[in-house]
Amino acid sequence: MSEDLNQLRSAIDNLDNEILQVLAKRMKLSDQVIAAKNGAVAFRPGREAALVRKLVINNESNGHDLSPSVILGVWRQIMAASLSRQNGDLAFAVHDMVMPAAAWHMGSALAATSFDQMTPLLDAVASAQCRYGLVPANHDIAALLTALDQHQHLSIIARTPLYDMPALHPAYIIADYLPDPSGDDISLYAVPTADGFALTMIDGHHGNNAVVDAPANLPRDARLVGIYAR
Repeated sequence: MSEDLNQLRSAIDNLDNEILQVLAKRMKLSDQVIAAKNGAVAFRPGREAALVRKLVINNESNGHDLSPSVILGVWRQIMAASLSRQNGDLAFAVHDMVMPAAAWHMGSALAATSFDQMTPLLDAVASAQCRYGLVPANHDIAALLTALDQHQHLSIIARTPLYDMPALHPAYIIADYLPDPSGDDISLYAVPTADGFALTMIDGHHGNNAVVDAPANLPRDARLVGIYAR
């Protein structure tokens, strides 16, 4: 019994070393991506979401029993480590309510400044004091839309975590660009109301074709404020 257990532990140790070597190889490839991009945006949440979905499908088709949330958690840390090697400006402005989600999303790569209100948080992103913002995805949306209206070059580019987790308050990630299509996206529109704005969610990645792709019944003064992969 003891000998069998030792053999199992030794096999696990060997496998851990193999995993470490594969991770190191992946990071070297990530370094090559840095050179190939020539300064292009490194954080591509659309591509990340598509990758995770593909891994989940491969896991199921191969008969493995890893849950989607476990796969997401493991690869989230790998992608965060890769992103931190590609980007030297990963300063995040984070709303207090979603600091746990920020820590989960970026892991040890997180460099965060905390805020308790939407307006100063988005001010920090708009002024390039912070590269990205993280705000609650289902709290005080009216304040978020008002702040985005004041900084119309900013957009919602992701929702994290990709799969809902009971322990984490979901967050929107804010940046000064729109994300690439992931293959399954939601476009977000701010619709003016008598006392501010309301959020309308529409299936699809509208991107630069928002005026063309938006449904005809959407008010003409509605504005695309973001897109995220689901």
